[in-house]
Amino acid sequence: MWVNEWCFRCAKMMTEHSALNTRPSRFAGPRLALYIESCPRELSPTPETLSLHLRGTRPFTLAVVCLALLTTAASHEARAQPGVLRGVVYDSSGAPLADVDIGIVSVHRLARTDAKGRFSIDHLPSGAVEVTARRLGYTPQTLNLTVNEGLEYSYTITLVAQATTIDGMDVTEKRQRAGVEEFYQRRTRGIGVFFTRDDLLARHARIPSDILQSTPGVRFVRAGTGKGIRFTSPSNGRRECIPSLWIDGQLAQGAELDDVSVNDVEGIEVYQSMSTTPAQFWRGNGTPCGTIVVWSKTPGH
Repeated sequence: MWVNEWCFRCAKMMTEHSALNTRPSRFAGPRLALYIESCPRELSPTPETLSLHLRGTRPFTLAVVCLALLTTAASHEARAQPGVLRGVVYDSSGAPLADVDIGIVSVHRLARTDAKGRFSIDHLPSGAVEVTARRLGYTPQTLNLTVNEGLEYSYTITLVAQATTIDGMDVTEKRQRAGVEEFYQRRTRGIGVFFTRDDLLARHARIPSDILQSTPGVRFVRAGTGKGIRFTSPSNGRRECIPSLWIDGQLAQGAELDDVSVNDVEGIEVYQSMSTTPAQFWRGNGTPCGTIVVWSKTPGH
């Protein structure tokens, strides 16, 4: 943080300059205070600049100047207020839509609409963000906006029901679609490594394991129809620690990631330890290697 950074620098310079035997300047302190007050945060003085201005300053004067510096820094911090996003989600008929997940992956924030379709996400940092709105049975929507400090943004989002209704699905399809929505929830929270269908397309993946090429802690071995995935486990030092593989919420014992067609994949989540693996994927996992979870595309998508 900026205030702490300058506090450290001031303390260091007070120690250094208290030992100087140079001729003190009674004007150095006021000049420096004026210099700092007029200096924008992004152009704040460097340690070298401060040393030049402070050369010959009495320790007491230096302490006063550092106090003025920290006060100025604190005022900069106070002005840097976070942004706020609020809104309402409706269905295509104009009725408020409850239980819609509003997610911002880049800052790992997830909110859910209330009975009146309202949502709120506070403390957003400045910059461009992508906001997604998802609910089972509706086509997801994406909103791109640029957040500025201290501003509140209000949006209305409309979700359109998908052609196949939830009531028309069998139990297996309902469970699979619910699992995909949970995948996007976990992706927003950010515990684990996640790859979506769009990521696979952007990297021109021919087989699912292609998407893991740059993932730290992953090794590849020859296996079956493609590459076998192995994790390097710090807990046991093994170089071929085999992770558990789950496909659409079911444990796939003995299977490899590349046994799944890349064209059928909606999402992949990777957990390289048991401590980060969600509890629903612990069953049957007899090793501390972690887990790979694959979700298939739903029919018509």
